[in-house]
Amino acid sequence: MKRMLFKVFLLFSLTFALPVFADVMPYYSSSISEYTIGFLQMPNTFKVYLYPRNDSTVVDTVSLDGYVLKTSGDTLEPNEVYVVQVDNKISYCIVVDEQDGWYKILYDKKNNKFGWVKPDDDNDFLRLREFYSFYGKMFGLYYMKNVDYRKRGLYSGAYEQSQKIDGFTMVKRIKLHKISGNWALVTVIDVGSKPKIGYIRWREDNGTILVFPKIK
Repeated sequence: MKRMLFKVFLLFSLTFALPVFADVMPYYSSSISEYTIGFLQMPNTFKVYLYPRNDSTVVDTVSLDGYVLKTSGDTLEPNEVYVVQVDNKISYCIVVDEQDGWYKILYDKKNNKFGWVKPDDDNDFLRLREFYSFYGKMFGLYYMKNVDYRKRGLYSGAYEQSQKIDGFTMVKRIKLHKISGNWALVTVIDVGSKPKIGYIRWREDNGTILVFPKIK
């Protein structure tokens, strides 16, 4: 019995001694700036410029080193750089501006640092609606944890004055069909496993994000 308990203890200790990588996903509206215009997929190492041109000053170099990211003056956790990171392979930063193939990103949430980057491929940038359509149709959507249940209504049309079809507090799945402005046509499956089709708000008029695509 003692030998068995020792083996369990040893296995438990070894498991928690190994480096653990947790996926990064936004779960609160405050995780995403209301000025966000889209998301840029990032390589493991990238340079950040002061202005959107090649002859500008390089203000920082961000490099992924195992399970942390290193800048010129700090060591950051992945959730302090990325808005999304899955399996240490798919990594997105928030984009707040663009100019001639350059993108202004939030690359250091801890110190609120922004800078310009130029990706090798323009397809690495997805505007908000493109991002939602691509991942939302593939994996579905989820509500941010801080969204009040009164804002989780299902409507007959893509506008506030449309008829409210239903409300829900517990959701098993939200399947995206299409994006219409700040609204999304979806099928909602609640805890009773009963599908309901209608429109939900995915973003407020002031830019506050209410729902986000699942990414796997």
